[in-house]
Amino acid sequence: MTKETLYLIYDGECPLCSQVAKVIKLRQAVGNMEIINAREEHALVKEAKKQGYDLNKGIAIKYQGKSYYGKDAMHLLAMLGSEVDIINKINVFLFRSKILSAFFYPLFKFIRHYLLIIMGVIPIEPDHNTPIFKSIFGDTWEILPIVLKKHYAIKPHSNDCVVVEGVLDITVSWLVGLMARLSGVLVSESGKQIPVTVTFRSGIHSDVFRFERVFHYPKKDVRFFSRMKPYRKDEVIEFMRFGICWRCIYHWNGQKVILSHRGYAWRIMNIIIPLPFEWIIGKGHAEETPISDNSFSMWMHAKHPWFGVTFAYTGEFRIKDMSCAALY
Repeated sequence: MTKETLYLIYDGECPLCSQVAKVIKLRQAVGNMEIINAREEHALVKEAKKQGYDLNKGIAIKYQGKSYYGKDAMHLLAMLGSEVDIINKINVFLFRSKILSAFFYPLFKFIRHYLLIIMGVIPIEPDHNTPIFKSIFGDTWEILPIVLKKHYAIKPHSNDCVVVEGVLDITVSWLVGLMARLSGVLVSESGKQIPVTVTFRSGIHSDVFRFERVFHYPKKDVRFFSRMKPYRKDEVIEFMRFGICWRCIYHWNGQKVILSHRGYAWRIMNIIIPLPFEWIIGKGHAEETPISDNSFSMWMHAKHPWFGVTFAYTGEFRIKDMSCAALY
């Protein structure tokens, strides 16, 4: 049986990444490993960037036709690793378990980030021409309706800006309303036919997809901000105030985009800690359906197994402005 090559893509200016790349040893049954500096011109470096992998924040691996990034890449190395010396034994111990990997990898990223700042290392140039969500939708990006491509046209590290306007019917239970008033997460009032303006953007120094929502209630405007970022494969994590997060899977089923619940979490020092909010507000779910080249409908809710729907909104939006954004 022919052994397959494992391609390891890393930041050549990072001493931690370089050390891992140079000393890691794979079991003989795996095959060869080719080490690629992410700061050099290489087809796999370009491919990794187009997949949305930020090579400033993690290593990438191509093996047996599949791509791995960040803690998933470190986990794969640990699974395939050979315990020939102390460094390899440590890597296998820390990252073979997905639970330990989820804890130690953010710590590794935290140390690496500030080490490079101290050293004055210039970040790797990202792929500015690929929308943030292109890697999330994968192959289905090319067949998305025009309105959804406009909706998700924001590129990382850019001044792209997309504005949509719509009207929503909003339902908020007393419990979620109380939590919203205390935390500033979500809106706290129910209402019918509430005008809403949403601005999507990123930023020159940002690689996240920002939501800036303004709910125009009769008595006052209520603003709600959040940030979305690819988490793994087709999974996205939405960050709100105080590090509270919602994890979901994005999926285009040929008719609409479905956001399926994966869990709530709390981010502290870049460590994602699961939170059992399902027992308080239920599981989240959302859908976006194209209506025309410039409009789409959406609805979302959080549904508790005992208390029913605790939060929901439904309505239609229309693309108002696409400053600097372009379709790809």
